[in-house]
Amino acid sequence: MVWSNVRLCAMLELSVVLFQVFGVGALCLSRLLPATRWASRGRVGVIVAMVGLGVAGALCGRHDSEFALFAGGTMTVLLIGMTTGGGQHDMMGPSRGRMAAEPNLTS
Repeated sequence: MVWSNVRLCAMLELSVVLFQVFGVGALCLSRLLPATRWASRGRVGVIVAMVGLGVAGALCGRHDSEFALFAGGTMTVLLIGMTTGGGQHDMMGPSRGRMAAEPNLTS
């Protein structure tokens, strides 16, 4: 009995494409809205997308599909996108001004 006429390789390739779109969307969300709660959700989304791309890319490689290369390339772009720039803005908390030294300390 055949459950579906869709090949497993095609489903894996489709999952690579979906993880790519989800990962790029999550990266844009975390980078474009750094001071909101959506930034942390975007970072979690990027991590989920990278794990999904890794698994789907490895399974595509077992089926000799070229989508494994696309998954690896997208993982590289997502990792570079998350590590470059000033993404630590919202994780540092409220900014504190520097305290100046007391002017009358040496008199």
